[in-house]
Amino acid sequence: MSMHDVPLAPAHRVLPLAGQPDNCLFARTRVNGWRSALAAGCLVGSLLVGPSVEADEFDPFVVYEEAKVLNDQWQVCAASALKGRLQANQPAEQLAEQALDRCRARQDSLDRFLVKRVGERSASNVMALLREKYQSGLIAAITELRTHD
Repeated sequence: MSMHDVPLAPAHRVLPLAGQPDNCLFARTRVNGWRSALAAGCLVGSLLVGPSVEADEFDPFVVYEEAKVLNDQWQVCAASALKGRLQANQPAEQLAEQALDRCRARQDSLDRFLVKRVGERSASNVMALLREKYQSGLIAAITELRTHD
């Protein structure tokens, strides 16, 4: 198990598609995966670069709470971008990449927020980790959903 892995959730998690309460993306997801990645990225980044604020002022869990809405919007956007495309004649990897690319504005909003809170280098590390985690999660969801159809 790598340092980025967290245990799989015992049940399927429902990812609602934006504006479509009756359409959901069912996928086995990792429990608190993005939360762990964000907190770990902030901590590691601050240790590597050195804190841009006094040590008693920096709290990665506060940053996580403040970033939650932006992160959730990015995830919902990516799930929505897959709607109707699961059966496309494209590899899951390509579909996942396209979904994340279509949500670049949401990703950029989260990135700008993190740059302000933890600095450019730490934000870059966190965003790379999150994008990799989300892409692998989307690939797994696409693969699972395709095998059930």
